[in-house]
Amino acid sequence: MNLVGRAGYVGDDLGSALIGARMVEDLMRLCFLMERQYAPYSKWFGTAFGRLSCGPSIGPLCREVLRAESWEEREEALSAAYLAVGELHNQLAITPPVDLGVVRMCDRPFKVVWGDFIGALSADIEDPEVRRLLERWPVGGIEQVRTVLWRVADRRQLLGLLDSR
Repeated sequence: MNLVGRAGYVGDDLGSALIGARMVEDLMRLCFLMERQYAPYSKWFGTAFGRLSCGPSIGPLCREVLRAESWEEREEALSAAYLAVGELHNQLAITPPVDLGVVRMCDRPFKVVWGDFIGALSADIEDPEVRRLLERWPVGGIEQVRTVLWRVADRRQLLGLLDSR
């Protein structure tokens, strides 16, 4: 979330808006996952999101991010959206409740929403193969694997993950 502010702070408002839009898409995709619904391709993505049970409450927060005129407004809107999606996670009760908060990033003028979702989600993983993957691969979306596959030089990282025991 800090990249929205960091780009805007140095005068790259277009970059800040683009980062904000990507973050909105990530939050929306996370909502599909939490509701165990298929996220369709872009033509139907917004329509399908609006039909999720969280769509009426999260959708307006996402639109505020996209409508923001400055990085500060974008940051505030993203904070509200992240907190709302964090609360959705807590309502699922698949982990103990995750404490949520908005904090300053390293004494810089940027706010981030903090909650240890990774720790909460990974705490109960017992399968040794799954735990091995968790320890060897950086946390993040599947697009990281796609990126590795696209960049020939980075394929060794994926092979190392899959081949080593």
